Amino acid sequence: MVRSNVLNRDLPITTCRLRMRIARLISRANASHIGSCFSIVEILDAVYQSVDIEKIKHGAKDRDRIIISKGHAAAAVYAILAQYGLLENDLLESYGINGSLLSGHVNHFVRFIEHSTGALGHGLPVSVGICIGMRSRKLETSRCYVLVGDGELQEGSNWEALMMAGHLKLDHLCVLVDHNGFGGVRETSQTCSLSPLTKKFESFGFEAVEVDGHDQSAILDAIAGFKSGHRPFAIICHTIKGKGASFMEGQNVWHYRPPSKEDCETLNIELLGGSE
Repeated sequence: MVRSNVLNRDLPITTCRLRMRIARLISRANASHIGSCFSIVEILDAVYQSVDIEKIKHGAKDRDRIIISKGHAAAAVYAILAQYGLLENDLLESYGINGSLLSGHVNHFVRFIEHSTGALGHGLPVSVGICIGMRSRKLETSRCYVLVGDGELQEGSNWEALMMAGHLKLDHLCVLVDHNGFGGVRETSQTCSLSPLTKKFESFGFEAVEVDGHDQSAILDAIAGFKSGHRPFAIICHTIKGKGASFMEGQNVWHYRPPSKEDCETLNIELLGGSE
């Protein structure tokens, strides 16, 4: 029985449709990480709005690079790629099926995925290396955006990378933090408190701002600030794990639990009024 008839009105219709597609992909594959996928939809959409998609399509050497360090949110990444014409719909629909390239963590065997991730704490150090490479090749207009989770910020490799980025003043680098307050099994504050996170980034020589991670306009404004700045940049995106689903929001069990057919019916009502 469908549990809700409340239409979610605080999210853009485009990202509601993305969430619905993500839910169906994960449900069909009986896969995990829907909570993490839902918390980053607006962040990813804003980043892809901010880059030159044509340069990415053609593999231009001066293209922007997008690294998804929390690679377990793969279903959201692949749905976004499809929305921007970077992934065929037929391939997207194979997500999580035996033999598909689209596995539960993003991998570089898929076109337009720059780096295989999911082993947490790796994406940010790689992004620092990318920015060093951009500087050495004099790619002045190229930028690297890396999406990290607050859970993985408890990995020491990230802080070594931030120290290097600040020391070298890598103004090509933009770190976007999905600050949803949860790791895989518990709240991040119960493991190792990150507060005050903004001041921590600033202490490493970053310019850092905090935004509502579900407000695309705020994220886009922050990215514009990064593009006009002269230091490495951090955007702390305050998000809700499972955002958009009343029965998932803030419920960490959805880190691993796949949505059922009934859950998808409920989501269709909450996100789209039952229209799809």
